[in-house]
Amino acid sequence: MIKKIFKVLWKSATAYVVAGFALIQLASVVVNNVSIKDTLGVSQELFMQTLFIGVPAFLPVFLLLAYFLRSEDDEIETNKGVVRSDNLIPKIGVLPFENLNKDEEGLFLVDGIVEDLISEFSMIKEVEIVSRKACFECRKDALSINEFASKWNADYLVSGSIRAVEDRLRISVELSESEDGNVLWSNKYDRVKKDIFEVQDEIVKKIINQTVGNIEIKSLKRAFRKPTKNMTSYDYMLKGRALNQKYNKESNTEALKMLNLAIEADKTNPLPYSWKACTMGQAIGMGFVDQTDEWVNEMFEAINFAKEMNENDWNANRLLGEVHLSLHDYAQTLKFATISFNANPNNPNVMSIYGDALLRNNKISEGVKMWEKLYGIDPVPFADSSSDRRTNNLFFAYFLNNQFDECENIFDSINEPTNRTWLLRTHLKTSQNKEFKKENWYEKGLEDFKSLDWENEVDRFHLNNDNLQQDLISTAKAQFA
Repeated sequence: MIKKIFKVLWKSATAYVVAGFALIQLASVVVNNVSIKDTLGVSQELFMQTLFIGVPAFLPVFLLLAYFLRSEDDEIETNKGVVRSDNLIPKIGVLPFENLNKDEEGLFLVDGIVEDLISEFSMIKEVEIVSRKACFECRKDALSINEFASKWNADYLVSGSIRAVEDRLRISVELSESEDGNVLWSNKYDRVKKDIFEVQDEIVKKIINQTVGNIEIKSLKRAFRKPTKNMTSYDYMLKGRALNQKYNKESNTEALKMLNLAIEADKTNPLPYSWKACTMGQAIGMGFVDQTDEWVNEMFEAINFAKEMNENDWNANRLLGEVHLSLHDYAQTLKFATISFNANPNNPNVMSIYGDALLRNNKISEGVKMWEKLYGIDPVPFADSSSDRRTNNLFFAYFLNNQFDECENIFDSINEPTNRTWLLRTHLKTSQNKEFKKENWYEKGLEDFKSLDWENEVDRFHLNNDNLQQDLISTAKAQFA
């Protein structure tokens, strides 16, 4: 980022010096042929002295104007692609590392280490990080480095390779600028496997120092969150986490097996507990299991243990935020979501619950900004194939903030409106006395949502406004009367 600013200022300064020199040369010709005293009322000598002093003196002002005009142009250009929340914050993309072992077992380890690096970067508020989904889709979509950097507006790219040899890891890592490909830092590590956490910390600190400067990274307090010295537990945790992110019943079941094995190998390792709770919550949410008291109690035992080991565990606090949102306990939702966000401000799942918590605690404008930022860095959630989940949530946020024009704009980008979006738009059109009942979206919603129990559905909107809740229920019942 500093280099980009320097380039802009250097080009502007060069152009100014050339133009200033030309102006002085032209003035010297003019004063020899025109009476400056008769025209401007000053002597020839004073006029030329003013030029010689004024041209250099105005250079700083010119550079400031050049920089701010350049920033506006960049913002316009950026809005054509992925939105940056702050063009002064560097954005880092971590590309999938090459698995030099060329086997599936090694791929679990390599991808797990890369995901850990992404998670480490996402805990640092001084940078933005391209989401895990976007980084790993680079491999699936066969994007070139330049295509990836352009698509996600990344300033810096981290790439590398890993080879596992018995209990040793050989890791090569490289940091490069996306703009011109210059390598800013690289290193090779040949360490025993149990040193992986120290290697990850060193990589993150070196890269942050190269991109942001020599700052104190308060979020990297490994002493309070070092997962385990037991590599068997770590391996099982990586497999369980990877299976959790496949979002199907078979993988969910297998993920729980792996996470239980990770816990069995090291009962003091907090990570498999939080991921176990996440996986059990996923099983309930996606209908893989029935929500029994036994299942819920085991899930909360896992969350509580993770919290005991690390009270700021971002995943455990995120889950508690989700639970309290479902219970309509919005103050507790914000409490746990804030802890999670402070620990991991760039994680899409954390940003999601934090945005939801802000909306329910009368911090609606802040909630809108959070959802806009999330849509910019992670438009298509990990398990989805479209941006509908994000755009439906943005519609909801804009509605609560009375940004009704933005509601209409974002609605045009939604392929499948949820029942919440459909009802909110119906309510909005009705209150504005607009004709809409022959429009396709409305007629499709009448057919798709005709069998819903709208009192229960509106309750699931988790509104903190009783009057709005009753108005929406009345609007829904009026459509199906």
